[in-house]
Amino acid sequence: MSNAPHIDVDSFWLPHASSTLAEGTDQAFYFIYYVCVGFFVLVVGAMVYFAMKYKRKSDDERTNPIDHNFRLEVVWSAVPAALLVYMFIIGIRGYANASVAPNDAMQVKVTGQMYNWSFEYPDGTVTQELYVPMGKPVKLLMSSKDVIHSFFVPEFRVKQDVVPGMFSTLWFTATREMDTAVECAEYCGDGHSKMLTEVHVFSPQKFDDFYANGFEDPAHPNPPEVRGQKKYEALCVSCHTTDGTRLVGPSFANVWGRSEKLEDGSSVVVDENYVRQSILEPQAKIVATYPHSMPSFAGQLKDKDIDGIIAFLKAQKK
Repeated sequence: MSNAPHIDVDSFWLPHASSTLAEGTDQAFYFIYYVCVGFFVLVVGAMVYFAMKYKRKSDDERTNPIDHNFRLEVVWSAVPAALLVYMFIIGIRGYANASVAPNDAMQVKVTGQMYNWSFEYPDGTVTQELYVPMGKPVKLLMSSKDVIHSFFVPEFRVKQDVVPGMFSTLWFTATREMDTAVECAEYCGDGHSKMLTEVHVFSPQKFDDFYANGFEDPAHPNPPEVRGQKKYEALCVSCHTTDGTRLVGPSFANVWGRSEKLEDGSSVVVDENYVRQSILEPQAKIVATYPHSMPSFAGQLKDKDIDGIIAFLKAQKK
């Protein structure tokens, strides 16, 4: 299994800023942060100072007859009010900029489901990792097949809920070539922590070349088993293990050639036809004691992807 997607850390608080939206978001964050730090030092410092200076020294001391100071009250009301108004301005400005994508943005359809992401490009190509060109705006049109998910790329400073029964959108323009994490930021079930994938930012020329070849290097195509392992890690790992452990679905350990008992009492041998049908029509033959939770990947996986998964399953047979 591959390592978790990488996030490039730039500071103690925030990862590296890697989109055109990140600068405004970071400015708003640090302004609010330093205002909070300043007021904390001011209030707590004044509290400690006055507590020490005016602590009671004898039993016959009396409090000061002054009960208020009009100028001081105006200052401590007006200054925070002005700061709050400015915070609102920079916040709504950033929200507005992030809400409206440029007219020339490349649109990618994003589908969230327990527990993976899929990305459909204008030519119909479907991938499980997001590939985008550097310096060009990308608009994501997102929906969910089951429950609420949340699409989150920390280095781009973009996050948006993905809701069943409706479309939501977000956009960004990546500013450097990189690989970074795509996370689900909304708890969506017991496989939530594994709902990870990656976004790959290429130079415009490299993106065009990879896009024309289905995002696979034509000079170094992946062997079927490697392609299958990549699809397993992107689509299957949250529900199927390779070590015999039971999760949502049957384990892939030694599954090839095994006879599985189905919920209707019949049996089926795990072979090429069964695997293909299970991927494209997962509700047709349900293994006994397992739920009807696997979604169909029809339209998302090409024949070579299914062949790769079959090769990967064969490799799991000890």
